[in-house]
Amino acid sequence: MRKNRKVKASGIVLAGGRSSRMQINKAFAEVSGLKLIDNVLGKVSQVFDEVLLVTNDPENFYYYSNESVRIISDLIPGKGPLSGIHAGLYCARYDVTLAVPCDMPFLNMDLAVHMIDLVGDHDGVVPRIGEYFQPLFAVYTRRCLPKIEESLLLDQLKMSDIYKSLDILYVDEKEIRRFGDPAVMFYNINNRDDLKYAEGLIKKVIV
Repeated sequence: MRKNRKVKASGIVLAGGRSSRMQINKAFAEVSGLKLIDNVLGKVSQVFDEVLLVTNDPENFYYYSNESVRIISDLIPGKGPLSGIHAGLYCARYDVTLAVPCDMPFLNMDLAVHMIDLVGDHDGVVPRIGEYFQPLFAVYTRRCLPKIEESLLLDQLKMSDIYKSLDILYVDEKEIRRFGDPAVMFYNINNRDDLKYAEGLIKKVIV
């Protein structure tokens, strides 16, 4: 579905998790012989004009720093993924960004581009299935920055609470399914059992 074009927007790859359940940095865990971080950076770099890799462990990611990928760290550390989104928005060259986690091996970049195309004058575009959001695979504009920074300083770290104060366009399940199975596209890796399950999934899907 996606045409061969780079999107004039910034891709924010979040790789700041502690990976406590994996006992290793899960960014370097492999699915079908490919590191999660290599998979995600490869997909995002193909589509976005700028890529920011947000990590609080930059010395272990120095290999990925090049003309296409800029490595940054949290400006307000210790606040989880919201800190990473904040740092990405603050440092991004473009006003429109897509946040993606490093641990979703089946990210669908056609859906990503579709959400970028939808943003218009909205503050962001977020997938939502029923009452469940996908805040870490979502579009955010720089207009979100003041509210996110305020929430960080107040230790109010739940992204869905922040949405109430922003103009967010929600992409529903019917629209999401035009691009694939949400259970696959949004599948993320938290432990070794998840890795095994992903190995089985990769034999069934093409992404």
